[in-house]
Amino acid sequence: MGDAAQPEPIVAGLGTVEWAQEAPGIDSRSTVINGIRWAVVRYAPGAQRSERCTDGHRGYVLHGHMSYELDGGERLDVPDGAAFWLPPGLGHRGVNGDVETQLFLIDVPDVASDTET
Repeated sequence: MGDAAQPEPIVAGLGTVEWAQEAPGIDSRSTVINGIRWAVVRYAPGAQRSERCTDGHRGYVLHGHMSYELDGGERLDVPDGAAFWLPPGLGHRGVNGDVETQLFLIDVPDVASDTET
């Protein structure tokens, strides 16, 4: 019947990946599995992204508290221990408060912005 190859399971040791600086005060340990980025991201107190992102993110706040400024002026506040979803295409930028915050993220690329020239 079906001879389609089944994908192989993968284990990625994020704990062994070196921290890389993404922006001032923002570091990550990340890997790409089947084209999707998986990351632990650490925000220093007061750190924030300067640019907006339209990729989607599935995430979980490991410790701390994260806020996202959304297009349209809204704000999404994510407390310690909460999961969140930022859909692809929704412009946003991360803004951290006064404590170090660490997130686990799975990125969901914004296909529409990938195809623009």
